[in-house]
Order: sequence, then C-alpha cells, then structure tokens
Amino acid sequence: MEGVVAGLTSPSGAPGDPSGAPGDAASLEKAGAAAMNAVEGSTILSVQSENGGRLWEVQLAGSDGTERLVEVDTSGKVISSPRSKDTGEEEKSRVMGIVKDAEVTFKDAVEKVSSSVPQGKITHLSLDRYNGNLLVWDADVVAPDGAWQGLKVDAKTGTVTKNG
Repeated sequence: MEGVVAGLTSPSGAPGDPSGAPGDAASLEKAGAAAMNAVEGSTILSVQSENGGRLWEVQLAGSDGTERLVEVDTSGKVISSPRSKDTGEEEKSRVMGIVKDAEVTFKDAVEKVSSSVPQGKITHLSLDRYNGNLLVWDADVVAPDGAWQGLKVDAKTGTVTKNG
C-alpha cells in the first residue's frame, strides 16, 4: 500500500477548553500519547477523526511493524482495545522502514503544522513516502476562515511546504 501510513485528526472538545478543541495541537498530542501508552513500544502511524470529531482512530506501528488501531475519545481516554491489522511481512517491513527513516517525530510535525497555520485546526496528519522516496508528514488544516490548506512536512529536514 503506497497510501497514508501516519495521520492525525482531532476530536471536538468543550467550548472554551483549549486542551480539547478540534485540531488543537495539545489535544492532538494528548490523543497520540494515550494511544502510544496503550500499545507499548509503538510509533504513531495515523490518527483519524471519527464520529463527527468525537473520537480519534489512531494507527500505530509496533516494534515488529505490526499495525494496530486504537480509538481515543476527546478527553484522551483510550476507549477500545488495540486491534491488529494483518498486513503481511512485506507491509510490516515497509512500515518499519518508514518509521526508521523519519527523523521528524509526530509531535514535531504537529508543532510545525500548527505554527505554519496559526489558529488553524489540524484535521489530518500522516506519514508516507511520495514520488517514490520523499518521506513526509502530510497534513490537512482548516484555517479560521474555513479554508482548507494542505501542508507537507519533510520527515527528514522539517521543511514545511503548502499545497493549497
């Protein structure tokens, strides 16, 4: 699969609660940390908003490349047991290569995207290879005026480029 390997999308929080605001960097990091605590020794591969932003589906890579899915609610509480995805040895190897090659962490990518679109809400953040070998964190952000922006963070250098 050449598609998204790591992504992030946020849930909704209580009005006025910056730690639970949809797409808020602190909220995104909280969901990622909760998922990683649920799957010891894992690396975030994706987080996707589900149920109208009420929960996140977080995809993780275990130390052997096994992909696992965990759901986290808006408070950062894990609400589902980790489910393994049976992807086969070739995909496990590919995932481990991406994890090994990424020098920019999930948290660093969240911070870079957040600083590139101040007050924007991150709706997706994913790690994948593009154009054959370019490893990037791919992000979707909704600006305060409602406009969508796509960004890529080079997973080696941290350079941010905007797609739209």
